[in-house]
Amino acid sequence: MKKVIASMICALVLAASTLSFGHGYAAEKQEKLLYKTEIKSEKELRKDALIGKKDYDFKNVKFELKDEKGNVVKDLTKYSHYTIQKLKERQVGHQVISDYVLYAVSDPSGYDNRDQDSNPALNFQQTVWMWTSIIKENNIDVWGKATRYEARWDLLDKNGLTIKSGEFTAKATGNSKSTGKYVNYSDPKTYFPPSWGQSYVKSPSWDYVRIDNQLGGFGARLKTSYTARTSTGTIYSTVSVGSIAW
Repeated sequence: MKKVIASMICALVLAASTLSFGHGYAAEKQEKLLYKTEIKSEKELRKDALIGKKDYDFKNVKFELKDEKGNVVKDLTKYSHYTIQKLKERQVGHQVISDYVLYAVSDPSGYDNRDQDSNPALNFQQTVWMWTSIIKENNIDVWGKATRYEARWDLLDKNGLTIKSGEFTAKATGNSKSTGKYVNYSDPKTYFPPSWGQSYVKSPSWDYVRIDNQLGGFGARLKTSYTARTSTGTIYSTVSVGSIAW
């Protein structure tokens, strides 16, 4: 009888210890909301982009426009701007997870002195939204991913301009947070042609990749092939965070 009672007492102690440990672990992992707001309208985001306002500066943010030879299109780049709005921030254990939207627009519409004939690419506008999630450790951006992308082509001035095709690619490379292994995600899709003013959406379910080194990053690229009267050309518009090669 004594042995049975002793066994019951041990079982109760073990159960209590397990419950105590489980409660402590849950408390440690409990999420604490630090900040939350609604996304701004596109008009507000565009205004912030044009004046260079940013809620946060990621390291190695790039917004580049290049031609088919890999040269930076200078007269288009000077009309290109981006902004970053923080949407949410929460603490989980020792990590801080922050959500942002990065809005990038190549917007030559407000410049009447642009030479549309010498550079037909000035006759259309490209816009990209990138919803990002960043995990900070010790106040350093260590892991990142994009959870949603939107892209849109808008016609500014016909001028004999047509888009032959538009390729919209989401990409992420680097060491995976869950496995530690190097990954290379890519999701290109080509439209023949894209429709003016239509939003194209990508919602990848890829893992976080490490972005505090020279190996990892994520972003989106628009490859736009167009004709204008007798000239043809291709513009590569790239928005990325971290180190990523296309």
